[in-house]
Amino acid sequence: MTIEETKSKLDILFSEVKAYRKSKHFAELLGFCAKFKTLAPYNAMLVHLQRPHARFVLTPSEWRKYNRKVRAHARPLVILVPFGPVDFVFEIQDTYTPRQAPYEYGETEIIDEVEKPFRVSGTVNSSMLNRLVYFMQYHGIAYNPNWEVGSDCGAQIEDIAESDEYRQLNIHINKNIDVVYRAKFLVSTNKNADDCEKIASIAHELGHLFCYHLPCPKGWGNAWEHRNLDENVREFEAEAVARMVCDRLGIGTHSERYLAPYLFTRNEIPREVSVENICFAANKILTMCYGPQKMTYRDGLLFKHDEKFQELVKSIKSKKNN
Repeated sequence: MTIEETKSKLDILFSEVKAYRKSKHFAELLGFCAKFKTLAPYNAMLVHLQRPHARFVLTPSEWRKYNRKVRAHARPLVILVPFGPVDFVFEIQDTYTPRQAPYEYGETEIIDEVEKPFRVSGTVNSSMLNRLVYFMQYHGIAYNPNWEVGSDCGAQIEDIAESDEYRQLNIHINKNIDVVYRAKFLVSTNKNADDCEKIASIAHELGHLFCYHLPCPKGWGNAWEHRNLDENVREFEAEAVARMVCDRLGIGTHSERYLAPYLFTRNEIPREVSVENICFAANKILTMCYGPQKMTYRDGLLFKHDEKFQELVKSIKSKKNN
């Protein structure tokens, strides 16, 4: 079974099995995925399905770095890996420190050490926002930080591919090549918002894009199928994405505004909600926040789906090499 088939079946599980649609369980899932910062959101979800009370998981080779071995009868937990079928991780309680180990890491010490690089302690410096904004260009998205609106509006995303408004992208290809291209989308944030608010608002708007709430731009073929959902469902998914991103970055978000009506006043989340798309979108956004070691222009929607952009890159590369 391919990764895509596995994800599809898991989404069906969340949609059809009533226990997984309960608001309480969905809220627990969001908190669980936020806590497991060393796993991609989708893999955190897989671990939660298999062991809801897991505290921390690593592969056997990663546990060896902490002088720990996996117990003989430990239960492996399945995760997905890029370009491969699956991998296995083990919960910290299923590991031990051999007597001959030079140093014994305590469980709290291990968890604190691994999670520490991801903590932002409620504030975000401008470099993280700048990385996010820069790498949005790889997806054909321009940015306007000076949207003049009231305090109740955080951000918006709009399709400008066919509009009269021209927004320029400057996309880095390699150390010798930068490509100028026209944006397909525009994300605008409230000019009075601080960096944390801007990241939370951008994550919400990108959640709409990566959950396929927007039609595919002309010229991108059938890059995705537009999910023409009820507005409440769209907002629920987008804010679930924002919450997952912000929880991982250690910053606050006003997710209660969208999630609370379902998580606290209704017994079940909407059937149309796609947990797969929420995790996929959150992972895309976090990849942009973490910077160039995680992403190149080839990973962006623009290079993957815009043939004119592909030809432009190929042409510029050819000229530079001649």
